[in-house]
Amino acid sequence: MAAQRNFSVVPLGQDQSLPSSVPLVLPNNLEYDVGTHTVRRRPGVERTSLAVVPEAVSLLAGIDDPVAVVAVTGPCRSGKSYMLSRLLGSSNAFQLGHSMDPETFGVWMSTQVLKCAGLTVVLLDTEGIDAVEAEAQNDASLLVLTILSCSLLVFNTTSVPKQGQLEKLRCFAELAEAVRVWRNGDLDHQEFSCHFPDLLWLLRDSTLTPTDAEGNPMEPRRYLTERILKESGKFMPTPSDIVSRAIKSFFPSLDCRTLPPPSSDNSVMQSIETSQDRLDPKFNQAMDDLIKNILTTVKPKQGFGQGKTVTGRQLAGLMQHYVTALNDPRALPTLQTAWDAALNMLVEGTLREMQERYVEEMRQGIEQAGGMPLEEDPTSSSPSLMSLHQAVFEGLLDTLKGRLHTFCDAAEMTQAVVELTASINGTQEDSRGILSSLLAENRSSSETFCNQLVRDLYQPIGDKVASAPDSYDIKALDADLAQLKATYDQNARGPSKHKVYLQFAEFLEGQKNAFSTIKGYQEEDYQLQEQTRRREAEVASLQEERLQVERQVALSMREQQDQVEMLMAEFGREVQNLREEE
Repeated sequence: MAAQRNFSVVPLGQDQSLPSSVPLVLPNNLEYDVGTHTVRRRPGVERTSLAVVPEAVSLLAGIDDPVAVVAVTGPCRSGKSYMLSRLLGSSNAFQLGHSMDPETFGVWMSTQVLKCAGLTVVLLDTEGIDAVEAEAQNDASLLVLTILSCSLLVFNTTSVPKQGQLEKLRCFAELAEAVRVWRNGDLDHQEFSCHFPDLLWLLRDSTLTPTDAEGNPMEPRRYLTERILKESGKFMPTPSDIVSRAIKSFFPSLDCRTLPPPSSDNSVMQSIETSQDRLDPKFNQAMDDLIKNILTTVKPKQGFGQGKTVTGRQLAGLMQHYVTALNDPRALPTLQTAWDAALNMLVEGTLREMQERYVEEMRQGIEQAGGMPLEEDPTSSSPSLMSLHQAVFEGLLDTLKGRLHTFCDAAEMTQAVVELTASINGTQEDSRGILSSLLAENRSSSETFCNQLVRDLYQPIGDKVASAPDSYDIKALDADLAQLKATYDQNARGPSKHKVYLQFAEFLEGQKNAFSTIKGYQEEDYQLQEQTRRREAEVASLQEERLQVERQVALSMREQQDQVEMLMAEFGREVQNLREEE
């Protein structure tokens, strides 16, 4: 028996004004008003297709954890919304209705989820498969979308169906012609059970105990498989036989549970969302047992590939792809294609987000360090642009791996890391990247800052030279220039400081005419000193340029090595897992 999980109910997103549920997918003749959180009809538009609601999809895409999706479907007016609300510990998380028209059109999602140990349970409420306005094709499209999106499908019906009534559920049989697993289009319905959700058939308002042919009590699950889904045995299969065969073949796990009527009091039923304490105790107990069973056994939604799970972010992409395929009469939802498309979309979106976060976090770090210019050398005692880069980049790599590891294999993960590294660091063939633009900006800032610094430091010396008093001799000038160098070295910032001082040393060499008027000036001595200054500055400038190149090359080589090591580690773990499974 599965261990009990401790789930907590948490809201999706930060918007406190959100209603308890929002439409995730609507028929094209309806539209969702985000401002008023209401659904309204589109005048003159006939229902012909489905459309995703972007605002709700963005809520789903905000879930980075693996998701387990519990979806309820079945005939209209059978209590689907109430059961989902009770899962959240509420009675009205989904809108309930008490008229002959259904309250739920399309697919609705609760704005609250259940979280436990890295798993998020999302609840979906679907339009009844026999809604008044829905045609058979609409039923099939919604059923396909629901099945492909969930990990547990609760099929909700009132009372105990007879075997002959199964032909009304022909939409299950139509799944074989409505979905493909592989892109090549081969008949592959035998593989559906590897990708379809578990099925829980919930028999509502059941007042009779399920029995076998001799009238002996049976467990609901046995009753489902041995009586409801029993085929007629006729040479030509009946419509009910086809439905039975489809249900038993397509779903990896079948279970059945019963719920007694909530109450015989019509007034209580009309206000069931506020009358839990007035409901039949047997109903409440059975409902509590059902909820406990669901939350104990529900599994993460599986992706296309062994051991891959689906996050909310990826499920959002999958649903958009499925809706597009279902709306195209020439196309079929293909699991492999949808998975690849959603994976590519998720990886691309995650890479864009990581690039944006890199820029944002680098800007914040630069500002906290006092702004540009910063040193580049990561071993510097003062704040360094490269040490900041390393910290930000490593954090983003961890985030990227955390986002993608549940559904990317080692090669896909490594490719994503390579692309992120190239976009930020550049490549050996193309050094342009986000980091290079920041380095260029920092070097330009350093050059501007250091030029202004050296001008300010030389200004009083230049004034003395222009009108030198008798007491100001060449020794005093040398002392002033030495003090300028010391002050400059102490205050100059960034990677351009040596380049700027080299330019200043070259400037001093050209000042011999101005300096020749100073007492004690000897041209040969002056030229020797200035040449020494320039050579020292050249050495320092060239050394800094070499270090800049070496840092860039070392950074690229180290991160490429990290990618190889990560690939080998992931590959080793996959091989070990396969061996253990064998």
